[in-house]
Amino acid sequence: MHITEEEKREILSKYDDNTSDELLTHLKRTYPITTQEFDFTQTPIKFIQIDDKSRILTGNKKVTVDRLFSIEEDRWMNLGKPTIRRTIKKFLDGYLIDSE
Repeated sequence: MHITEEEKREILSKYDDNTSDELLTHLKRTYPITTQEFDFTQTPIKFIQIDDKSRILTGNKKVTVDRLFSIEEDRWMNLGKPTIRRTIKKFLDGYLIDSE
C-alpha cells in the first residue's frame, strides 16, 4: 500500500499541536530505527533500538509508545504526560508512514 505525500502530511498534521520539538529531536538521536527486508514478507520490517536491543516496530506501536514513555517520563515531566505521549507517537508515525 503506497501513501501519497498529501496523505502523509494529513496523518502527521494531527500532531501539529501539543508536541515538543526538543523531545522529538532527542527521540530521533537516542532511538535509532532501522529497516530490514526479508524473503517471507513483501514489506520491509522496521526495528527500533531501545536499551541496546532491537525491537520490532511494525505492528507494535502501542507497546513501543508505552515503553518509551516509561523511559522518558521522568526526564521530560515538565512537558506533561499528554505532550510526551503525543510526541512519541509523532516520532513513531513519521517512520511507520515511510514504510507504507
